[in-house]
Amino acid sequence: MPEPLIDDHLGPIDYLAVEFPDGRVTVEGFEELLARVDAGDLLVLDLELVEREGTGWRKIAPASLVGATGIDVFEGADSSLLDQDDFELLGADVAAGSIMAVLVYEDLTLHRALRAWRAQGARLLAQGPLTVDDLDSVLGEPAPQD
Repeated sequence: MPEPLIDDHLGPIDYLAVEFPDGRVTVEGFEELLARVDAGDLLVLDLELVEREGTGWRKIAPASLVGATGIDVFEGADSSLLDQDDFELLGADVAAGSIMAVLVYEDLTLHRALRAWRAQGARLLAQGPLTVDDLDSVLGEPAPQD
């Protein structure tokens, strides 16, 4: 996996959680994730697969145990950043028998631009997340409802 291009700058760091109903994990999304990593756009900080068992969660390690070939390339990406409380929070609506993939990643897509600007004397002043609700309030549009 590529190293960050700017040593004193992290992020943005984000996460996503995806439910695979009835434990049917498909490999296509993981292939796209690997393509983004190989292109230097993302750095995977943690990728964990967990299965809903009754009221709790069971970690699936190695990831190849889910039976989807091609996921094994992410073996070892479990850095234990996440715990049972995180799984409970993220997967509160996940059905028993389903598998949840939780990805924590650093977005590197703008690191090259930042490096180029800094090389010319520019200075990063601020950065941060902007939610859809924040953007909609600025634009005067109502936020979409799920």
